[in-house]
Amino acid sequence: MYGGSLFRRLWPAFVAAATLPVAVLGVGLATTPAAGAGTVSTLASSVPPPTPASTPAPPAPPALLTATQVTSTSVTLSWTASVPGCCAITNYTIMYPEPFSDVIPTTMVGNVTTATLNISPTHQYNIRVAARDSTGHTSPWSNQIIVVAPATDSGPDTVPPGSPTNLTNRNGTLYWTAAPDNVGVTGYHVYKFDGWYTSTLLGTATSTTYQLPPSATTGPGPHIQFYVRARDAAGNLSAASNTVDATSSTPPADLPPTAPRDLAVSRITSTSATLTWTAAEPGCCDVTGYTIGYFQAFYDLGETVRVGNVTTATITLKPATQYLVVVNASDSGGHSSPSSNSLTIVTPATDTGPDTVPPSAPGTLTVTDVTTTSAKLNWTPSTDNVGVTGYNVYRWDGVFNSTLVATVPGTSYQLSIAPSVPNRYYVRARDAAGNVSIATNEVRVNPTTPPADPTCAVTYQKQSEWPGGFVADVTIKNTATAAVDGWSLAFTFPGDQRITTLWSATYTQSGSAVTIRNASWNGTLAAGASVSFGFQGSWSGSNAVPTGFSLNGTPCRS
Repeated sequence: MYGGSLFRRLWPAFVAAATLPVAVLGVGLATTPAAGAGTVSTLASSVPPPTPASTPAPPAPPALLTATQVTSTSVTLSWTASVPGCCAITNYTIMYPEPFSDVIPTTMVGNVTTATLNISPTHQYNIRVAARDSTGHTSPWSNQIIVVAPATDSGPDTVPPGSPTNLTNRNGTLYWTAAPDNVGVTGYHVYKFDGWYTSTLLGTATSTTYQLPPSATTGPGPHIQFYVRARDAAGNLSAASNTVDATSSTPPADLPPTAPRDLAVSRITSTSATLTWTAAEPGCCDVTGYTIGYFQAFYDLGETVRVGNVTTATITLKPATQYLVVVNASDSGGHSSPSSNSLTIVTPATDTGPDTVPPSAPGTLTVTDVTTTSAKLNWTPSTDNVGVTGYNVYRWDGVFNSTLVATVPGTSYQLSIAPSVPNRYYVRARDAAGNVSIATNEVRVNPTTPPADPTCAVTYQKQSEWPGGFVADVTIKNTATAAVDGWSLAFTFPGDQRITTLWSATYTQSGSAVTIRNASWNGTLAAGASVSFGFQGSWSGSNAVPTGFSLNGTPCRS
């Protein structure tokens, strides 16, 4: 790879000038006829036109530029080779500027269709490739790709978020649509761009709005703009959103409201919950109301209720029941916002008496000791303001119905598995007043399949042994009901044994792993029949008897 180069954004003019076709210019000469010389007039139409100069054809643009691997410090590119024009392709130029910068880095590589560039963590690059031939002609640019380097190459999350979209500026407040992420967006970085090559981080936001400070809309630069990048918990940054000017912009006609935020419960009884939330920000149109959705846990149906343009509402619920609640905004244009944060609540069993507080949820539910007919459920204990009296164990059918299997005082339960019903379980803590906790996670219990009876048996017997050597005899018995046509026995020596000579079969050995195959005359092994072979081997550290034989991939009894 040749050395890289940098140039400013005057490059469009430079590239245009460099790729203009060459024109042959005629030069007129005026002369005075010599004295007495005759004058000849010729009609212009009778003069043959000059032959136009031919323009050598440049290469075609490279195609299908893609990034095949992206790390925090490099990107590997591939593309389809350019089709030559007049002359052979000699190399390719890769241009990889960062957006919102006036510097255009380039690098040149040979006549290849893949290359690796050095990049910086969390930076965004807009990459294109052009071909160059032996006479200096340059192709048009390839397609452009956008590459964002992750913050790190280690850890559980090396995938940057998606870009925020629909960024608008309405009277000094920026609004945008939330970005997606494989784990979860934790916030947004808001930048100011001066129109030349300087981007400044104005601030961060945890929602999808940002109030611009008065100073943000002034300063040097030909054209002040703003853009937003999403951030996740691992420090990965997304590609930039669209840009907006310092003056107010009209939002797209289909821009929905932002999601309501900070959904919480301010009061809960056995039959109701009073909810509060932070209002959604309008998109293209005024917010007109909210829809509250509430869904019973382990139940496939939910309910919704429509309320006006408010930030608090009370919904009717059932006693001792767990619900998942979300809120969506809607506007006068018929658009619906993304859902708010979800809220899990459980109603008390009663509103009277000394105890109206449900216990806390039990800890993580796990399953152990699974057999064909039983399994053991385990969880960590709950807490309660008065005291936990037991735990309800439920079987769920995966759709509507939960069946109370048992109530136990401890933090485990031995299940009897029913093969004809769904074996999906969860647990709730219970107190003396009948309040139940939020449920644990669900576990699915899959009964183990009893191992099949071995269809072969192997006898390994050392006939003799001496320091450094031994002789062994091996017998294979087909215990299946069908004949074996061609056999292969595999096993692993537990020590450093090596086979030196083998009879009545063939063998291969790689390290301690050995495969024995039948000879040409003993490949058929009838049901109940046996076949034997023997070998001489060497050893030094250990000559223990191998175990774990398998015949044609099926484990054998030994």
